[in-house]
Amino acid sequence: MTSKLWTRTLLAGGLFAALLSVSTTHVVADAADDAVRIASKNITDKNPDVRAKAVQDLARANNKTGTTYIMTCLATEDDGPAGWSMAESIAMLTSEEALDVVEKNVLKWERPENLFGAFWTFLGLSQQNSERGNQILRKAIEESKDDDIYIRSAAIEAMARTSRSDMAELLLKVLKTYQEDWDEKTPIIALTCVQAAPAMTKGGDTTIRNNIVLAMADILEKSKDDRIQWFTCKALSEITGEDTYIDPTFWRWWVEMGGKKVARGESRDGNTVAGRDVPKFFKAAAVGKRVMFVIDISGSMQGPVTMPPPDKEPPKEEPKKDDGPVTGGKKGGKDDGDDDEKKPEIPPPDYSKVKTKMDLAKVELIYTLKYLPDDYWFNIVIYSTGHDWIDGANKEFVQATEPNKAKFIKKVEALNWAQLTNIHGALTRGFCGNKRKSLDPNKIGKKENNPAWDPECLRTGATTIFFLTDGTPTISDDCTDGGQVGRPGGPSIGNGRYCQPENIAADMARMNVFRKCVINTVGIGPHDGRLLDALARMSGGEYIDRTGLAGR
Repeated sequence: MTSKLWTRTLLAGGLFAALLSVSTTHVVADAADDAVRIASKNITDKNPDVRAKAVQDLARANNKTGTTYIMTCLATEDDGPAGWSMAESIAMLTSEEALDVVEKNVLKWERPENLFGAFWTFLGLSQQNSERGNQILRKAIEESKDDDIYIRSAAIEAMARTSRSDMAELLLKVLKTYQEDWDEKTPIIALTCVQAAPAMTKGGDTTIRNNIVLAMADILEKSKDDRIQWFTCKALSEITGEDTYIDPTFWRWWVEMGGKKVARGESRDGNTVAGRDVPKFFKAAAVGKRVMFVIDISGSMQGPVTMPPPDKEPPKEEPKKDDGPVTGGKKGGKDDGDDDEKKPEIPPPDYSKVKTKMDLAKVELIYTLKYLPDDYWFNIVIYSTGHDWIDGANKEFVQATEPNKAKFIKKVEALNWAQLTNIHGALTRGFCGNKRKSLDPNKIGKKENNPAWDPECLRTGATTIFFLTDGTPTISDDCTDGGQVGRPGGPSIGNGRYCQPENIAADMARMNVFRKCVINTVGIGPHDGRLLDALARMSGGEYIDRTGLAGR
């Protein structure tokens, strides 16, 4: 073959390859455009699973148009399982044009109704851990204002859930802006930062870790909010391996000593949150001073219970001063002589007339209400097939004054069992309560804000939920069959999305991302222990299992 012919052959082959490449690119682009056109029609579907699948398909296109649709969907998404899925889809976006759209949108989401869209977006970016994604996360903190609490909270929470210790300096930046008025005005940012600290310091730079400990000691000193103090002590304990000391001077001393676990013989005397004198329900402790009781009154609550014999408690031993820290109920170290004024001893509940699970629930609830201090606020949700406030005239939190407690105790005494078990609806209503104007769970997304981000719920909603049930979910607000679809070998259960325990757990996890409400769960008799344990674990609460003996 002559050189000219060889050259012409090469040029022809190159031209063919170029044409083939262009043709293939157009085919791929056309396929992506087709996928976007199909998926974009589903981002407003009423079924959250359909929306989540549409977002996943749009993410695969990884282009500007598809990502624009994704961000439109995320901006208002309020379903738990769908939201977590959408976060994973965000992690699939790697093209520059797609991430440009993400940045352009998410950094403008500064309003409470965009909180979860921002959180799920940041969660995907943090999981992705790319240079471009990390740049967007940094901008969310470094280029936002101190009062942009929603976008900052969303970014910090996302980085904590993906254990981004490499971004811990961003957490420290926000912690240093703490002001005492956060306790009442914006507890979301304080609670988010404090809870994020253990995950964002683990295995990271020790200097930054120690500075975070010092910043949290400052919060502990300034804050007067019981819940913020409790979560701060808990976080400091997780970071350091020490007990949950409530004296900020201990934590400053800990850093001075080199930031290593202190041997018991070396530690100073000091109180811990373990010794707090707080109200309890079935021995589970309240955190914060706004307590919501969510009580099952379904038909199975008429079933009998077997009570254990009365407890014979051994005499209490006085703590030894030379054997490490003692526990107590005050912040700041020693009790300053308060032990001289001992509170009158509270008698145990009277179980003598308890025959049914309903009897037991009433006895425990009345007992807790009776001794609730007057600086606490409370309300009660009751549920069976439906769910409602125990007193329709009092839908907001009421102060634990003697007249209010007496009124609610009469309502409890009059309770009777009825119908099925709507766990999701009852918990949602519990989250809807606040001190100013409780939300109507039947109007969420229509005329009402969502309790997961409603500003008043964030400020004055429940700090602790005590949730009691004796069964499994058999109906939900989204059922269309009245809760009568049977499972082979199992109880009757409705066809609603939120009759499924895994969906209940996922949606309550969404509900509580920024609420930071402690959920203590109590199961009497046969019940779904996995669901109750999941609810307690994800919120820092306690699961009380009374499957067998039903007493305290």
